Amino acid sequence: MNLTIVVDRSGANTTMVVVLLLCMIAVCSEAAEEAQFPGGRDEASQQDVSRATLKQLRKQVAHRPRRIIMNNDGNDTRWPVEGEPRNRETFLAKRTSPLLGSHVDAIFYGTGCSFNLYRHHSQETEPLKNAGDEEDWGWQLGLDGPDVLETMVDFGHQHGIEVFWSMRMNDTHDTKPKNAWCFSQWKKDRPQLLMGQPGQEFPYGRARWKGRWSALDYGQPEVRDKTFRILQDVAIRYDVDGLELDFFRHPVFFRPQMTGDLVTQAHCDMMTDLVRRVRQMVDEVALGRERPMLIAVRVPDSLGYAKGIGLDIECWLQEELIDLLVVGGYFHLQPWEQTIAVGHRFDVPVYPCLSASRLSPDRFNNLNVTRLHGWRGEAARAWDAGANGIYVFNCFSPNDPIFRELGDPELLQSLDKDYQLNIGRLDHWLKDGSQFVKHPLP
Repeated sequence: MNLTIVVDRSGANTTMVVVLLLCMIAVCSEAAEEAQFPGGRDEASQQDVSRATLKQLRKQVAHRPRRIIMNNDGNDTRWPVEGEPRNRETFLAKRTSPLLGSHVDAIFYGTGCSFNLYRHHSQETEPLKNAGDEEDWGWQLGLDGPDVLETMVDFGHQHGIEVFWSMRMNDTHDTKPKNAWCFSQWKKDRPQLLMGQPGQEFPYGRARWKGRWSALDYGQPEVRDKTFRILQDVAIRYDVDGLELDFFRHPVFFRPQMTGDLVTQAHCDMMTDLVRRVRQMVDEVALGRERPMLIAVRVPDSLGYAKGIGLDIECWLQEELIDLLVVGGYFHLQPWEQTIAVGHRFDVPVYPCLSASRLSPDRFNNLNVTRLHGWRGEAARAWDAGANGIYVFNCFSPNDPIFRELGDPELLQSLDKDYQLNIGRLDHWLKDGSQFVKHPLP
């Protein structure tokens, strides 16, 4: 709108023009507000109220009981049995439907271990159709109906079990030559985003495999943007109860860590900005569906160690960026009480991770865990420390006794068990990482 005002110097006319000018400014302001809030200021207020209500609901849902959270890495169909029907019932029977009646109240389901390579169907990512020479038919479910993720979500909701999609933030199984099948095309096309060259070895940022060269460098904006889009795609298209950002697969994110140099606050801020973007996106999706969507993270059980690899957990808690805190994995750095106290200080539930990588390293895939008495003792110790529940990793036999024992602290008191401090393997992920081991001496 163009407005030309000619001001007459006489007093009366000047007053009239000033009034006219103020009226026009008011009209323009209302038009601008209408453009921002088509329903007017009342609608804006309603949106604020809706956001506040959703935040309250999010907090309530975050505190719902979860006796056991089972992490399922998505390899349900990787080892098919000859002659078995390839349908959703078979898929669920592998690891999921037998859990009914157990202590499992939430399943954190991953649809692939490698970055950008998944069994759920998406225009954003690549399809995982096999495991090298091993057949894997899970992706086929999406050809004639619900894919593996939608099938899992539907099953969970039918039976009162939460289902989160779990994203491994920097899985490096594709480092080993025998795992070349899980090296995504997206990575192949962008070698400049990786930590190193094929076969390159590093003094740190590694465990048994010396060359985690295939890890993505989160110092590169393109990596963070791609990660955001993958998470956004799932949040928008699937009715998941939440997203898990699994920072323990694998715990390396910035190049300085690989050479034993300092990961700085600037690096931490890059990752915090990504988590902040995910929080904002998830809240927008939740507002649209009128139901909370939670964010869980799995991180080392030490604020200092986590910050050493670029994860500023305390900042995430202060800004209310995360809803559930899962701690531990390959290693267990300090008494559970210490990490649980941090989460509870910010009113965030905390779930100690009991991982077969640490507690049953001789057990693989779909077998029951070994050293059951030790699992019972570790779970009882976590409950006594104030845990909100138990998170189980790398345990996939749905008939394993742990899924019907570890979620009940009273039952554990009556069972045979033993507890021996098991720190796990610190390996060489972080230079001088042993300084963060805070367990009291026996």
